[in-house]
Amino acid sequence: EKPFSKGLFASIAYTKSMAGNLHDGGGDQPLGAYQNTPTVQVLNDPTLSYASYVMPDRVIGTLSYRKEYFKHLATTISLLYQGSADYRFSYVYGADFNRDGVTGNDLIYIPKDARNTAEITFVPTAAINGIVYTAAQQGQLFEDYINQDKYLKKHRGQYAERNGAQAPWRNQLDMKFMQDIFVKAGKSRNTFQFTVDIFNFGNMLNPGWGKVKNTNATSILVPQNPTSLVPGGTVVPTFRLATAQNQIITRTFRDNVTTTSTYSVQFGLRYIFN
Repeated sequence: EKPFSKGLFASIAYTKSMAGNLHDGGGDQPLGAYQNTPTVQVLNDPTLSYASYVMPDRVIGTLSYRKEYFKHLATTISLLYQGSADYRFSYVYGADFNRDGVTGNDLIYIPKDARNTAEITFVPTAAINGIVYTAAQQGQLFEDYINQDKYLKKHRGQYAERNGAQAPWRNQLDMKFMQDIFVKAGKSRNTFQFTVDIFNFGNMLNPGWGKVKNTNATSILVPQNPTSLVPGGTVVPTFRLATAQNQIITRTFRDNVTTTSTYSVQFGLRYIFN
């Protein structure tokens, strides 16, 4: 951080965080923490992987300017920037694929080529918005999905890591305006202060800025015949692509359409005694 002359102040900070664990701590009971840990093998043999509660990267920057004038007025304008990859997540199968009695904790295998039936076999879907997707169509759609996903594309031919994938980088700019009116009270100088805070100010300037991204679905593959699979058996596992909002999934993230992604304005008024 750096205070400059004539009321100017600026600061910037970067934080890189990484933590690993065997169990991610999900659930309010020990059983929940045990069951809610995605794994490739079995729950009794967890592997060290990324913790979900750590924000991997974060940048914070501030810029502020204050000016006193006319002997009884002062104006301050401040900008706060926050940039971060907000969370980690795991790609898991949308069923109890390894038949350990827990659904949604089995990490997926990422094929080298999703169109290769020797690596992954799809079966036709039921009608989705009036459309039935063939096995070949789903293979191509999953191939396209992998190509648009930074994590999956990088880890082809491997099992997904627990919390290996990250949310996209998000930028948020906030603005604060303060107007001070100095009031003489005996020997003291008190202050009436009026403030305007615009949170997610960038979104106010451009509706495409400052948006939060949610995952469409982390259980992208839904096994169709897990109960038929046995060790040493000859049955080939089959899958279909998952759906989100009554559509087959084609991309990792979608816009969060709540107030989290929009700007908001807060007004304040206070009297400061000195």
